[in-house]
Amino acid sequence: MESMTSSPAIGVSFHRQRRWLLPFVWLTAGLFAAAALAQPATPPANTEPSATEPATAVPSGTGPATNGATVTTDAAADAGAAEPPPAETAVPAEPVAAETAVSAVTANERLVASNEQQFGKNSLPTAEAYFDLAEAQRHVREYEAAAKNYLAAIEIYRAVDGAFTSLAINPLTSLGDNYHESGDNLSAVSAYTEARTVSRRVFGLLSERQIVLLDRMSRSLLDLNQSMEADAQQVEALRLMERNYPPESDQVLAGIYKYASWLRDRGQFQLERDQYTRALRIIREHYGKENVRQVEPLVGIGNSFRNQRIPDGQGIGALQDALTLLLAAPEHDPLSTAVVLRDLGDWAVAFNKVGYDGTEYRRAWELLGEVANGEQLRGEWFTGPTYVLREPISLRGLSEEQDAPRGHVLVSFDLDRTGQSGNVAVVESEPPGLKDEAVLRHIRRSRFRPQLAGGELINASALALQFNFRYSLDAVVEQAEESQR
Repeated sequence: MESMTSSPAIGVSFHRQRRWLLPFVWLTAGLFAAAALAQPATPPANTEPSATEPATAVPSGTGPATNGATVTTDAAADAGAAEPPPAETAVPAEPVAAETAVSAVTANERLVASNEQQFGKNSLPTAEAYFDLAEAQRHVREYEAAAKNYLAAIEIYRAVDGAFTSLAINPLTSLGDNYHESGDNLSAVSAYTEARTVSRRVFGLLSERQIVLLDRMSRSLLDLNQSMEADAQQVEALRLMERNYPPESDQVLAGIYKYASWLRDRGQFQLERDQYTRALRIIREHYGKENVRQVEPLVGIGNSFRNQRIPDGQGIGALQDALTLLLAAPEHDPLSTAVVLRDLGDWAVAFNKVGYDGTEYRRAWELLGEVANGEQLRGEWFTGPTYVLREPISLRGLSEEQDAPRGHVLVSFDLDRTGQSGNVAVVESEPPGLKDEAVLRHIRRSRFRPQLAGGELINASALALQFNFRYSLDAVVEQAEESQR
């Protein structure tokens, strides 16, 4: 029920080519022709283009950092933009140890040569060896070499099993991921489109297997600033679920929530709430007004208002209704109840004019004691900086271009028991001074979830956030000239 939003020009971290033309590249041309015709709590988004990068968290990856750790958040999110597409998008390959990586590449190069000699060029073992070699090269960011070997595997699979063999889907998808990670998103969309074409031929036009490809296409289309076409892929993913399952099914409801999350990440909050309201109508019509299935869309509505920074009574009312349903349910659900209490606490911190006493947070902490991974969740929820209200960062001097100059601002700050920041200071910035004041203002005006230890609110010190930016060249030049005066 939590998420973060980001914008293509700012990135926030939590501290703790060679183009190969594919046989069906015409499909991508058609895709763009059609386009031409046509958190942690989620931070607010706006409709302006941004220059931020996806948020990552260290060490947890998705949870908040520990005290004293640096958190790199997506400054786009903090600029008031939206986070990258949620679930089922590809994750860049993790870097591996240098010796292990070199060893893997070398071993797979030998395997390719051995399999070609033993089984022949056009054989399944050889195709698999080329694919494994490409994967190893992608791990060490040898993207051009990886693309060449993914394509070699695809060519062999097709020679052995036909142009529309299902064996080509996985290497085509990995080829798209390889292009995306190297910044060649046009080629990435082409590869994903071709993989989807094959999937539809093999598994049927309504196969759910294509949804993961639609998600990947949306991600790359966003990086190409093709937001309308990116949204069209998400609509198509929802329609696939609606065609395959009854409207009241869990699968369709999950599809609605996924699309609502996408809309939230794009800053389209009213449209997001429209989807949650639609889900509520379906649930009430088919399951009754007391059914706990309503909790998820109610929480979505409440958090949507907070993410938009609107203290509307409908928002807090939706969260309170969700809690009422859970408390009245015949089966006790400590985790879901803790989530709603946490979100009610976030609302209070975000909008209350007087200090918050932490009642809901303490109740959530207690309930997590009944959950199998409760200690882990306590750490993720109540340790380190977690936004409950994000003040947008000015986009002045930023660029949405992928190859724009990059830099960062690292800030440290303390938090009091009400989620207010203090002692905010720039630790490091590159280039110096360009976005320092904007980031400082952002931290001071934002609100964070108070820290808890032993179920009680505490003051926290030496928290840190790093904001990664893509700057406009003019802004960098202007800043350099000013620094020399």
